[in-house]
Amino acid sequence: MSWIPRSHGTHGQLSSIDVDPCPMEPCALPHGKNITLRATFTPNVDSATFKSSVHGIILGLPVPYGVPAGSLSGPIVAGQEVVYTNTLHVSPLYPLIQLNVKWEVLDEHNRDLFCFLIPVHITSY
Repeated sequence: MSWIPRSHGTHGQLSSIDVDPCPMEPCALPHGKNITLRATFTPNVDSATFKSSVHGIILGLPVPYGVPAGSLSGPIVAGQEVVYTNTLHVSPLYPLIQLNVKWEVLDEHNRDLFCFLIPVHITSY
């Protein structure tokens, strides 16, 4: 499913988000499956590096979720559109709950290049 971004970082403009597979909100994240996220954004700053920061918001508290950094379609150069891609595995150990996931991509100074919330539902297979 593709979304119109709900928020963006102060150091970049998020133009589109696509989560596959996710035909509707909340995104069903089945145990044992991989979910791929693609986000198109235009940074307002140059950055030599980036990192991903993902948190599940459970009972109003951010719970960190370790994800790999992901990949970019090119360098982070102010004013040049970039596509960010990342894949996460939904562990069978995760509880079956509905929650919001806060996804951030940060520049080399830990500033948001973009940030968004996505409602999800962890399901059994």
